[in-house]
Amino acid sequence: MKKALIIYFTGTYNTRFLVQEFAKRLEKNEYNVNFTEVKEGTEVVHLNDYDLITISYPIYAFNIPSFFMKYLKKIKYLNNKKYLILKQSGEPLPLNNASSRKLIRIFRKNKITNYSEYHFLLPYNIHFRFEDEFSRELLYSNEKLFDIVLEELKQGLNTQIKSNIFYNLNAWMLSIQGIGGKINSFLYKVDENKCIKCNKCVKICPVNNIYIKDGKIKFHHKCLMCMRCSMYCPKDAFSIGFINSWKVNGPYNLEKMNNEKSENDQFVIKHKDEFYKIYIEYLEKIKEKHKYYFNN
Repeated sequence: MKKALIIYFTGTYNTRFLVQEFAKRLEKNEYNVNFTEVKEGTEVVHLNDYDLITISYPIYAFNIPSFFMKYLKKIKYLNNKKYLILKQSGEPLPLNNASSRKLIRIFRKNKITNYSEYHFLLPYNIHFRFEDEFSRELLYSNEKLFDIVLEELKQGLNTQIKSNIFYNLNAWMLSIQGIGGKINSFLYKVDENKCIKCNKCVKICPVNNIYIKDGKIKFHHKCLMCMRCSMYCPKDAFSIGFINSWKVNGPYNLEKMNNEKSENDQFVIKHKDEFYKIYIEYLEKIKEKHKYYFNN
């Protein structure tokens, strides 16, 4: 049996959901799958024993999260392996094409050419909350994209997302987001009238940025702006500084929506004259590629 390793960072658990769904499909294709979720203190993995290495992350301001990138730089990459990049975001903007550029430079430095990259869409954890109907449509499209990934893996194809100097330059300028959380965290507050002292935020922070002092929630200044604390606070007690107006509170039930998804979901078409028109081309390309491989 072939062995696969999935290395991933997750903020509000969208990426964890993505890789767990992918792992189910790998296992059906005779892979034994191991996971490494990167958070503070995660030891650097060794790739020797694996045939397939998948690297997965949420796109932050058109970049790999800086915390995750620091970890990826420590890995010793082997050029006799197959690599997959599964990235996810809430929108299909072309600037997202540049997000993996630093990792791809590492691949090139290590003479790795056997790699593919895919972009999945999942609900926003910031800006505004996606409607369940829209989320289900994205999940249905992701099912088709999983099929494509596995078919191209089976055929030994390398599918790479093209970037250009314009996308790369803009993504580089926006990489300042990597320090944005550290600065913004000076403005974080917790409403003591709402807080029930459940300490969930302390327990789930991936970098141990949150702590308790004198019975109150306090913050260090190494925040990643992953939004996990504010999204999962059961009482919506967080104020997250400059971006508080973009806060999304309450997790998405992706498992439930995944079970409810339908081929008949038409949210994007119904709202094509609104914000959602930017998704039409992305979704159509996946449909066409899936039809090409599976004639359906």
